[in-house]
Amino acid sequence: PPPPGAPPPPPARAGGWAGAGSPLLSPGEVRSKPMTVLQWEKLSMGKLAHTLWGDGGSDGGAKGAAGALEKLMEPGRAFEIDISALEGRFARPDPSARFRRAESDNSDRSTVGSADGGTPRARISLLEPKRSTSVGIVENKLRGALGGKPLRDAILEVDEALLTQDTLKMALSAVPTTAEQAQLLAFQGEPSTLDRPEQLLRSLCGIPRLEGRILAMMFKAQLEPDMDELLQQVDSLKAACEAVQGSAELQALMQIVLHIGNALNAGTARGNAAGFRPSALLKLAEHKAADKKTTLLHYTVEVVQTNAPKVRRVTALLPTLAQASRVSLEELRAKSADLARGMDQVERELTALEEAAEKEEERREALHREAMEAWSAAKEQRDEARRRHREGRAAARASEGGGGGGGGGGGGR
Repeated sequence: PPPPGAPPPPPARAGGWAGAGSPLLSPGEVRSKPMTVLQWEKLSMGKLAHTLWGDGGSDGGAKGAAGALEKLMEPGRAFEIDISALEGRFARPDPSARFRRAESDNSDRSTVGSADGGTPRARISLLEPKRSTSVGIVENKLRGALGGKPLRDAILEVDEALLTQDTLKMALSAVPTTAEQAQLLAFQGEPSTLDRPEQLLRSLCGIPRLEGRILAMMFKAQLEPDMDELLQQVDSLKAACEAVQGSAELQALMQIVLHIGNALNAGTARGNAAGFRPSALLKLAEHKAADKKTTLLHYTVEVVQTNAPKVRRVTALLPTLAQASRVSLEELRAKSADLARGMDQVERELTALEEAAEKEEERREALHREAMEAWSAAKEQRDEARRRHREGRAAARASEGGGGGGGGGGGGR
């Protein structure tokens, strides 16, 4: 309740004003429309002690933050909130209004209000229609991905938190060509009159080595996961190779297959083999028996069971070999080549940055030398002026002394 003798705080009214004499609303008070919620951890009245809301000064007036505000207000003026403005600015968006906003955005892309707020005029489009459409789609996605931050600023600041791999790919597709840069930079009008795709591309024109920068950032963003995947694949191949090389069972199985093959091919040009390529193992299941039901693979298993049952332990290799079989050597080589190209790209960018820094340092040193030379020349001129000044004063004193001595002699005669 308000202190004795003080009027109660004015109630908050939808569409009107609310006094801020109390931080609490009236029981059951609601806004006239749903509002966005401030996600804070609120304090109850019983928890205000020793907080800036509960502790006050020693003058016996209102305590805490409320007392401080009261002291800072103009005499006789009460702090008020315009509830209409509050609801107008922070009301929860109506879901049905999304379609209306989308239509408004589409119309906004093609028109822009005149300076005097009169009839809107068409935005200026310099790009080819197809290119403008594709860049417009990218621009719309980038605005959402960057949270409203300009793409130019994110690139120059190398904002890794916002420039994800997907965002960088979109940015790469928006890199203006040489012809587009010349066309956009030659535009002499107000940049805000350009259509959104043109504004985006024009903002990127001044970034040195734009495409190289984006490619380097893409490589850096993807380097760690690519390296992890590459090393996992290499480890799988290495483990499979070591398992194959160290498996006595596999070697025995290959020898059994060699015996069976030589037995089949006896008397032919393919017989009497000392070994065979591993690809021949695939043919065991294709080599049909006379009954058209069993294959040479079935027969090999029977031979193994009859002659060397322990060879069946070769199946322990299957999990390791299965994992390695999913690795493509061609893809592995391609990824290695991509990493090498990416490293080259980063190296070129670093070299370019170092050269730019060296040129900037040389420019500063040249300016410093010029300044020192100008200072030295000015110092010499100053010293020369002082010397001439001293010589002039000495000559003047000599002239005055000579003239005075002549006058005294004449008087003596």
